[in-house]
Amino acid sequence: MPHTAPPKAVVLGIDGGSLDLIEPLVAEGALPVLRRLLADSAHGPTTTTWPAHTAPGWSTFATARRPGGHGIYQFFDTQDPGYGDRLVGTGDYGCDTGWEWFARQGWSVGLVNVPMSHPPRDVPGYQLTWPLARTLRYSRPPGLLGELARAGAGFRADIAAMFQGDLSYAEFAVEHVRARGRTIQYLLREHPVDVLMAVVTEIDRVCHHYWHFADACHDRHTVPDHKEWADAIRATYIAIDEVFGEILDVVGDATPVLLLSDHGFGPGRHNLAVNAVLAEAGLLATRPAAASPAAGDGLAPWFRADGREVDFTRTRAYMPTPGCYAVNVNRAGRQRDGFVTDPAPVLAEVADLLLGLRAPDTGEAVFAAALPREDAYPGPMTRTAPDLLLVPADEGVLASPAITGPLWRPSEQTGMHRYLGMWALRGRSLPPGRRGTPVALADLMPTLLTEAGLRFPADVHGRPVQWEGSDEGRSFLAPEPTAPTAPAPGGQARLSEEDLTAKALGAMGYL
Repeated sequence: MPHTAPPKAVVLGIDGGSLDLIEPLVAEGALPVLRRLLADSAHGPTTTTWPAHTAPGWSTFATARRPGGHGIYQFFDTQDPGYGDRLVGTGDYGCDTGWEWFARQGWSVGLVNVPMSHPPRDVPGYQLTWPLARTLRYSRPPGLLGELARAGAGFRADIAAMFQGDLSYAEFAVEHVRARGRTIQYLLREHPVDVLMAVVTEIDRVCHHYWHFADACHDRHTVPDHKEWADAIRATYIAIDEVFGEILDVVGDATPVLLLSDHGFGPGRHNLAVNAVLAEAGLLATRPAAASPAAGDGLAPWFRADGREVDFTRTRAYMPTPGCYAVNVNRAGRQRDGFVTDPAPVLAEVADLLLGLRAPDTGEAVFAAALPREDAYPGPMTRTAPDLLLVPADEGVLASPAITGPLWRPSEQTGMHRYLGMWALRGRSLPPGRRGTPVALADLMPTLLTEAGLRFPADVHGRPVQWEGSDEGRSFLAPEPTAPTAPAPGGQARLSEEDLTAKALGAMGYL
């Protein structure tokens, strides 16, 4: 019989979880488990990353480092020398993670559906990672997926369970949440570990595409033909609440629990075609696309549209990937067709151009700042960051790398990410209560280790919540030597090779 002792610590993640949505549902009595958990926890908002995006957000939590420390800026390599679409993964981390810190102190780890956890790291326990490409090699041990299938747990990789353009997804989202719950219940029973982390991702997808049905103030609000579309956000949160209740019943009241999200949510209105803006200003050039693009040219699909493609031999600046809210200079010696030798004037021209943009409906500035990467992303991984970060002033505008079409169009995503996420810790180290001042997402892994009585490295950005002492007298975990960053096997897929990936990310508005 398996040993069924509960974990020593549990981390529950809600991708896109937002107190702005959770607290009203708690108040009306729809989320009894989260109501109880928040009442027993120190909790409040978090500040996440710029951009407020899944990839840098979860990576920041896992490493207790801001993006300049870990090197993950988006789902794709933002400095691909051939202007390609290489998907990034754990092989792109320029540092170790909290899971190694637990392992080095004798704790086993179970990871379930944690974004940016693929391919699996070498830590004791088990992992069901979060691949962005079609693969069956996302479990550790490799036979775990088959074991789950035989047990009827029904686990599916997130890329295969994303919204793909069909609004009937609302009912499937609830079932996906429940399937993740069955998986976690089985693992708690059959594969006990010291620390369990599980992330539910479905609410992110539902908020992106059903927001306007539920929000009567949204300028595209419509009463849907199917009532379940208007109730999709509420129903998905209720399913999450039920699954979390099943987990907490198993782990008991004495187990420390950290609840967190990678970003929040709010209404989305517009899509801004940044590369088209750069083209109008003469900073980016296009040419007729080849009838049959040369095999192996590696150009990302967003650099081709409507019979045109970016001509990088005449392009000084470009937005490198969807979702990065950034611009690169086409630098000589770095990019394949790069020719700019002095980036400073180009960066200044781009900053002036984009900071002058105004939203078509409000007349207000779209971007609050345009930061050179040394200021936006300081750290050992600055070299892999995009050159200029665009900090949103208007979080209802989605920056897109589109090269053709109107500069402004209604966004496919009627709900968009927000910079404020959420956290809650049920434990002994912090008294329960709502905190109004946001804490940094990078602080939460050190907070969890402190609650567990363990150490963390001194060289990370994060510090435990409410720990105000100096480093003097504190026992830190010795840092691990970090090898030069190299993409790991399984982290090098490209969209041209992955129809499922392109379809899913495209339907989600990431392409």
